[in-house]
Amino acid sequence: MNISWNEFCDRVYGCFMGKCIAGTVGAPYEGYKGIMDVQYTPELFGQAQSQSETVPNDDLDLQVLWLEVIEKTGPNFTSDDLAKAFYEKCPYAPGEYATFKKNYELGLRPPLTGSFNNHYYLEGMGAPIRAEIWACLAPGEPLLAAELAGKDGCLDHKGESVVAEQYVAVLEALAFTGKYDIQTLVVKALTYIDERSKFYQMAGRVIELCGSTKDWKQILTLILRDYGHPDCTNLYQNMGIILMALLLGCGNFITTVMLALNCGFDTDCTCATVGSIIGICEGARNLHRKYKFGDQKYALGVKTTRRSDRVLDLAVDIARAALLFTDRYKKTVISGAPSGKMPVIESKASFPIRLSIRYENDDPTVAPGEIKRISVHLEPAMRMKVAGSIQFTAPSGFSIHPKEKKFKIGMFNPDFTVNVAVSKDIPILMEKNIIHCTITLENGDVYRQSFGVVGAQIWKVYGPFWENTSYAPPPRAMESYYQSLPAGSSESESLTILRQFHLNMKADWKKEYLEEQLLGNAVLPQELIDDPTYKGFIVYIRKDKFSFEDFMSNTMPCVVYLVRDDYAESNRTVNLQVGHCDVFRLWQDGNLLAYSDCVEHWTPENIHVRNVALHKGCNRFVIKAARSSTVSDFSMMFTKDGPCTDIITALGSGRL
Repeated sequence: MNISWNEFCDRVYGCFMGKCIAGTVGAPYEGYKGIMDVQYTPELFGQAQSQSETVPNDDLDLQVLWLEVIEKTGPNFTSDDLAKAFYEKCPYAPGEYATFKKNYELGLRPPLTGSFNNHYYLEGMGAPIRAEIWACLAPGEPLLAAELAGKDGCLDHKGESVVAEQYVAVLEALAFTGKYDIQTLVVKALTYIDERSKFYQMAGRVIELCGSTKDWKQILTLILRDYGHPDCTNLYQNMGIILMALLLGCGNFITTVMLALNCGFDTDCTCATVGSIIGICEGARNLHRKYKFGDQKYALGVKTTRRSDRVLDLAVDIARAALLFTDRYKKTVISGAPSGKMPVIESKASFPIRLSIRYENDDPTVAPGEIKRISVHLEPAMRMKVAGSIQFTAPSGFSIHPKEKKFKIGMFNPDFTVNVAVSKDIPILMEKNIIHCTITLENGDVYRQSFGVVGAQIWKVYGPFWENTSYAPPPRAMESYYQSLPAGSSESESLTILRQFHLNMKADWKKEYLEEQLLGNAVLPQELIDDPTYKGFIVYIRKDKFSFEDFMSNTMPCVVYLVRDDYAESNRTVNLQVGHCDVFRLWQDGNLLAYSDCVEHWTPENIHVRNVALHKGCNRFVIKAARSSTVSDFSMMFTKDGPCTDIITALGSGRL
């Protein structure tokens, strides 16, 4: 592809102008899950204003951070570079962002930061909404755009969400060629996506629907029927809305954005994405001319600054960064581009040796008495030959072998394995356990990196306890218990009662099977310790979300008690998030803290308990949980404040 510098800058400006304008339109309606009837007005779009300013939005904020990373590292950037900027400079912590931050703080690195403990937000819109910068850095190069987007998406997502980001990046990279209308772009971009993916199937279905009807409400109904999710930010319904709006909007900016808006759900993201796509196709000059949009300013919610708050200046900086990629890959020619060293580019690697690790079975957790095999890979940031040694230092209660390894980097990059062992007698297993690595090169240069292993949660389980569907006393010899069952009004009804007695059980969550108040004591009375009912068994829970199936082989409806001693390093007040799908009771140190008598769809945040006082040392938590049917998901996490704040990692569980 050959494009002039002026046209390229105009399309990049159009991209982010469209994103900012449309994202601002959608922001007030974010999360409304239903069809709306918002009517277009010029005021809604800020038309005929010489200048307008957007509110801070993560759709744009993170892309500004990515630009900063590119300006420091150039085309050699890695997912680790993006992750470091994300963790240090992004204050937002909803959903997958909080999961990423927790995993990163635990010493995990991409792609595990996106996949580990990310049960509910794994396939969210957080990745597709930040695809624009990758298309702008790879104009006309869809494969490169997809590769760059993949380095980003895995920070806080996995699988289909990453695919969705790659799709948007591919579509927008193709849009820079100016060869295709919107409808063609939607279809052509899909040819770059794995046809086995669920996203591919969904996109194909939306294309088919839009080819058979223009009734957007009907199409939305079918999208939700086939791909709906309770989370307003889930990717399938929102990407389906984006595709439908593009296909039915026929390239008209206002029409397309209004279609996306009135479908509801993640409206700031859906509107912003369609706005950016049409912005690339039209360019800023046409957006000004056709729709009377003025110059745009933007506000940032991340911890970084740019040379100005004008979207135009941001677009030019992105365009200048793109020259690093076009110069390297030589597939796109940007004619008339400024020559010489670009002032915004430092083009230096922050660390000459990159360390990457892989956990055995992709599982970063360890429990008392276990050994975790970890593969270590060393790679130079640039082509270079170097030798040296790497030393490992493990936290208290852990050991690592070998403690030191010599290496040479040249034609082949070294790989080796270390074994991290946890003492079986460790008194407190912290969730966060950092392995420090000291890399010493032959020339005397010393560099330090680290990685983490996650301590499993130590629980003691009592149960299961269960009841029959009907009461019948134990039969005596030569006697039948049939007559002891409740009598039906007919022989057929009596047989039904008997069959239910044979086929099922029930979880009687109202019945007190153990001395529930006493379970909250740090030490049980001796008479209970000697009681076989209170023997219990120890389990190691390896993820925040767990089910009965993680520690029991039976599948019957039942009630269990779970006990955990959480150790805090200091007195602090926190927020507790409880996720559940069945009835439960939760006590802290013998005091009822949270409960539910309802069966719900599990999320990580079914219940928020604010102002939970954790005292220094042991805090005993007891859960009485029921499994009434076939599902028994449960979770509990502590956050620094209320919803959408950082998850606390400075806790450990003790031996029970």
